[in-house]
Parts: sequence; C-alpha cells; structure tokens
Amino acid sequence: MNSTLIDVVAWICIRDRQVLCARTTGKDVFYVPGGKREKGESDWEALRREVQEELNVSLIAETFTEVMVVQEVAHGYTEPTQVMMRCFQADFTGEIIATSEIEAIAWLKYRDLDQCAPATQRVLEYLDQQQWID
Repeated sequence: MNSTLIDVVAWICIRDRQVLCARTTGKDVFYVPGGKREKGESDWEALRREVQEELNVSLIAETFTEVMVVQEVAHGYTEPTQVMMRCFQADFTGEIIATSEIEAIAWLKYRDLDQCAPATQRVLEYLDQQQWID
C-alpha cells in the first residue's frame, strides 16, 4: 500500500511549563506552529518563514536546535497519509500574535492532549516525559 508522507517543520516554544500551539482557521485541533518547506528551503529557512507568517515573530538563528522527529497519522487527511515533523527550538524576538491564517493560539499542558492533532500529541507526550511541561 502506498502511503503519502507530508514533510513539515515545527517550532517548540515553551513558557511557564506550557507549549505554544496554534489552530489554523477552519481546523478543529491545535498544532505545534510550523509547516511545509518550500522548494529548496532548509529546515531553518522553512521554520523561520512559517513562524514569521503564523505568529509574527523572528526566530534567532544561533539558538536553533533540533528536539525530536515525529512520524504520525496526518490529521485531516485520508489514511494512510502520514506527517513527518521535525521539531526545533529557537529563541525569538517580537511579540507572539496570531496572524490571519491562525484562528487561535494557546499555551497547552500535557492534560490538553485531546485538543491536539496526533503528531502534536506525540510532542506533548515527549515534552511531558522530559519534564519540560506540566
């Protein structure tokens, strides 16, 4: 059986033992902010662009570090579509503000798992295991 793999990058931003998540307009679950890379973009270039577009902040290159890679069923797609999500941390400048494509932002804890897409649930589980979030 052929399966489709959606390759994305995601930004893990933790504050007060909670992780920043966003809900795109028209979606019913939260995701870790980020998205698909454009042709020729590196992980860093794609993540910096996506976060700027979604949250209006600038990531700082020198602080860019990979945290984890998640492969999971892609929410909102027909099976067997999967998402491969490379997750990074980076400091930022500016104030986090939801742009027009983002309907809501939320600082989530492990107990908020049921509000998240499957790949984001894996991220929350990992962050909880690392004792980075409550």
